[in-house]
Amino acid sequence: MSGNPHTDSNSDSESESGPIHIADLGDFKAYKAKPPCNCGHCLDGWYVFSDQKYPSFWYRGIISDESARETVTRYVQDAQEDRKYLLQRLVSQADTIVNRWRKKGRAKRRALLGEIAPDLCERRWLMPRYCYMPESDQGCQPGGRDPVHRSQLLLHWLSVEVLVTNPVVFFALLHNRTAYSAQDWASWDGDQLADSWSEGYFDVEYSSKCVVMRGPFYGELVDWEPGPAHRGEILGFPKARLILEAQAYLLGILRKIVDRILNGIDLSKTTASEKWNEMTKAGFRQTDQVEAWSPYTNQPFSAPPVFSIDHLISIAQTRTDAMGDHLWLLQADPAYMRRYIRLICQGNCYKQLARDFAGALVSLQMWLDFITHREWVWFKSECEYVKSVSERVGNRVLPCGCLPEEYNKALGGLEYLASRRVGCWSHGVWNLARERPGFSRNWDVRFRFDHEVFEYQEKIPMMTEDIFSKDPLEWCLCEMPRRRRDVYINLDIAQLFAFLEHHLSVSDRAEKERVDELLYRKLSDLAAVHEMWESVRLHRPRHTSHMDINEILKSRDRPAWKIEGVTKSVTMKEYTRLGRSLLQDFYDAPWPNGQKSLLWIARSQNIRKALENFWAKVRVLCRQSLGTSNFTENEICDVLAVISVHETREYIDSVQQEEESILEIIQTPSVSATTEVQEQWLSDNSIEPSQTPARREKIKTRPAEVLTTGEGIAHAAATPTTGCKGDKGLKVYVTKRSYDMLTLMFPASGEESTKGMKWDMFVHAMLDIGFSARNAGGSAVVFENGNGKIIFHKPHPTPNLDSVMLHSMGRRMAKWFGWRREVFELEA
Repeated sequence: MSGNPHTDSNSDSESESGPIHIADLGDFKAYKAKPPCNCGHCLDGWYVFSDQKYPSFWYRGIISDESARETVTRYVQDAQEDRKYLLQRLVSQADTIVNRWRKKGRAKRRALLGEIAPDLCERRWLMPRYCYMPESDQGCQPGGRDPVHRSQLLLHWLSVEVLVTNPVVFFALLHNRTAYSAQDWASWDGDQLADSWSEGYFDVEYSSKCVVMRGPFYGELVDWEPGPAHRGEILGFPKARLILEAQAYLLGILRKIVDRILNGIDLSKTTASEKWNEMTKAGFRQTDQVEAWSPYTNQPFSAPPVFSIDHLISIAQTRTDAMGDHLWLLQADPAYMRRYIRLICQGNCYKQLARDFAGALVSLQMWLDFITHREWVWFKSECEYVKSVSERVGNRVLPCGCLPEEYNKALGGLEYLASRRVGCWSHGVWNLARERPGFSRNWDVRFRFDHEVFEYQEKIPMMTEDIFSKDPLEWCLCEMPRRRRDVYINLDIAQLFAFLEHHLSVSDRAEKERVDELLYRKLSDLAAVHEMWESVRLHRPRHTSHMDINEILKSRDRPAWKIEGVTKSVTMKEYTRLGRSLLQDFYDAPWPNGQKSLLWIARSQNIRKALENFWAKVRVLCRQSLGTSNFTENEICDVLAVISVHETREYIDSVQQEEESILEIIQTPSVSATTEVQEQWLSDNSIEPSQTPARREKIKTRPAEVLTTGEGIAHAAATPTTGCKGDKGLKVYVTKRSYDMLTLMFPASGEESTKGMKWDMFVHAMLDIGFSARNAGGSAVVFENGNGKIIFHKPHPTPNLDSVMLHSMGRRMAKWFGWRREVFELEA
């Protein structure tokens, strides 16, 4: 075709390695055929030849070039026409569609879908159920597969249940499938078919041709060429046909739904679109949540994922900051550390183990938090390296064509690191789950002295199908690292997170409590790194770098790669010694409470000393480990900085200031010297190692400057480490619920320091101050105002923030956004 960079020979002839006739099966012949290339990219378009010994992977006949061209052309044209029609209806009747669909109850929505889309799957989660059906491995056998299941597998993520439960889901699907073209969705749609394809769930015809998947010739039939195929610009016909078929099928369903909704409406009269425009601009959310939903767990109903290195850097930076704040509070705030140890030590697992081994698991958890922060720092650095390479090669990165070699290798390295983290952290989630109270009842944990490892043994072994039906929550977590091998489950990690999110949303409190705060935090990090990995994988043109790890290590000297050369890791004996001292000298030590006295100060000093000793030992072990690789001294110091809070001038001054204030109370008889158990250990202003503590100022009754608009609040109260500190007369007037939140985050009395608040009230208060809120996978919720972002973890299973967490959140807001209680006042 004129202008098409890919050639088309228009020949039906096959090479010597062409299709081989296997059997006559009723009305069709079964074939097997070698793909043109055995690389992973090309095997995404044709069946693996070695798998074709199984009937599931036989080709159901051979399709001629002319028929293949007609097939893909029909799918593309149908999808384009339906999308154009839907866009026209949204321009003229958007609010009518919104009002009518919302007014329909669930029963009426279900009846409508049953009439216009009878093949649509009734229930969610078809994939894990289909793999247990006998027909899943029957392949090309006559009558072996139900054609209805084929339609359902094409859109396995869509069901009647999904569409009728929340009306917003249909609006989100309609918006994102019309606002973006089929080509924009092609990579993601192909990924959704990847597992079904790898298991041979589809009966397909063979063709040696490819289909163009990017550019102005989208959907055209061409010859296979190695370069375009490896870059993801073209795809083998057998798989590409399924993608185009799925897209046409989906848009056809949406058109039929819209037609039925508008039945009886005079389409020549245009109605308003205010509701539609407001909804699509504000973002979509689940019915029981204040914050907007996560595109990661709701990707079918969000904008198609695109590669953005700036977005990846932002994710890594936000996660780095969140974990850095957590480690900072573990060192500087004894109440926070004590709460965290109490959280770790829940469950039968810790009761089964001797105290020393339980202590080893506690110290191991602290170490893993430190390692997680380190990995996020390095991953962010690698993202920044990819960005710098991208800026150097500039306009040489084209929508189609070869990537510059340096950029090609940089992307390959980033994908490798992300995939390693996904593998490591998914196994970590499963290991942790078996220690947590919600799952430890099913597992025995013991320490193997010969191998210095903890061993987990299932009390009553079960097959995966039984676990899926009897304990879907455990099934979900054990599938993340794909630990069950009796059957292959076809849900990737993003879909497993969606499964988890939905399961918990419809479960009772006892089931929700099984996923506790600690486990949910780990899941959040896994969701973030998996989202980044998926983003790199979807980069187009696709990178073609497949360097051996040893070759990579020879050519790269950044910390993310140097860690591969470390030869010494922390032993279980060292974890045990760390844990023993932490529990004995810190957790079990007398706590400073009651009347403020010299004894109170002495106990506080002992507590802090124990905490400082623990982290000093962690620093020694880290230095010893990194010293076995070729890290420079500066690189080692950079790594240790996040666990060296006790050595900073700011920390030393804040502790001294606290002790002086207590001595002043003791020496002043007229002031009450009684207090509750110590909950807040740092002054509100002693919040950041890199900042000098600021003196608290008296609240003025009339501010020098008053801000009440959302824009003014966002600028004055949400600019990281600026604004509030620089303008001492600046005041921000806030709503009552925001002010109530701020008094609990920055308490000024004993009563305020012991109160908590509900999560939804906290989110609403943050929205009032000018932040947006978006779920980011797991328990993580990203709050953003345009000048910065911060992650807070939604409490689970009870949506209540306790006083310790509120105080820590206040200190984090002070650190990153310059918040102080004195800045805010209740609006009139």
